Amino acid sequence: MPKYSLKVIQNLARERFRMNLNGIHGFAHWQRVHENGLYLCRHIEADSRVVECFAYLHDCCRVWDGPDPAHGPRAAKFAREIREFLHLDDHAFELLQLACRGHERGKTSDNPTIGACWDSDRLDLGRVAIKTSPKYLSTEIAKRKSVLEWAHKRSRGIDAKIKG
Repeated sequence: MPKYSLKVIQNLARERFRMNLNGIHGFAHWQRVHENGLYLCRHIEADSRVVECFAYLHDCCRVWDGPDPAHGPRAAKFAREIREFLHLDDHAFELLQLACRGHERGKTSDNPTIGACWDSDRLDLGRVAIKTSPKYLSTEIAKRKSVLEWAHKRSRGIDAKIKG
């Protein structure tokens, strides 16, 4: 089994991505989702490895920037194809599958890991001029005004800092 490497996962996602890596669902978005997710994981009991894998896989199977309801299931399928590189136990892998399959549906989750995945993505909606609504967020930390403002600024390309 190959050793875990975030760079390998990033490269596999890049290779799979069929659209513009500099576009609204491309690599910069994945990086912000990753940073958002790690921030959330510092404040809740979520599996940071799952959140990290989700950040780079959740949109890598999109075929266009508009509505693409099958991209989540395609991302889950791709995760199965590269599972050996993810180094997730069965439970964590199932959480990744659920997070990828359901992330675009606008629902929330009581599971802290799935919630952190979905929230980390939704906190980056400012890149498409959408203010994230707390009603679509799963975790209390993501609903905080300071977190929403921080994430929105970052998603709009403004260098922003947050305490904690």
